[in-house]
Amino acid sequence: MSLHSISENAGELNKSTQEFIEKMYEYYKLSVFKKLTKGTTSMITFLIIGAVLFGAMLLITFAIALFIGEWLDNLALGFLILGGIYILIAVVVYYGFRKTIERKVLIKASRDFLDND
Repeated sequence: MSLHSISENAGELNKSTQEFIEKMYEYYKLSVFKKLTKGTTSMITFLIIGAVLFGAMLLITFAIALFIGEWLDNLALGFLILGGIYILIAVVVYYGFRKTIERKVLIKASRDFLDND
């Protein structure tokens, strides 16, 4: 093996290494773009659906509160009862399902973030 041959091989290795680093940089750049786009799309979809459902729930809540208030001949009491029911539901969900919800969100987020497709 001559010194010239070793020099050529070292030059090729340097060129191949540089190309590999550039390709990896492009790959990770595209991967980050894909994950950010997927996350942004999911967040926008969640916000739109959440806003529509919030509006529907608000109207249904008013209708139920008015119904209870008319039934009891006291509108304020109808709203108070429904507010108490919602507080009770929130406490039950918080203490009963908090860990389950955290686990499901963590699993879904890690699948989306760590997905190599």
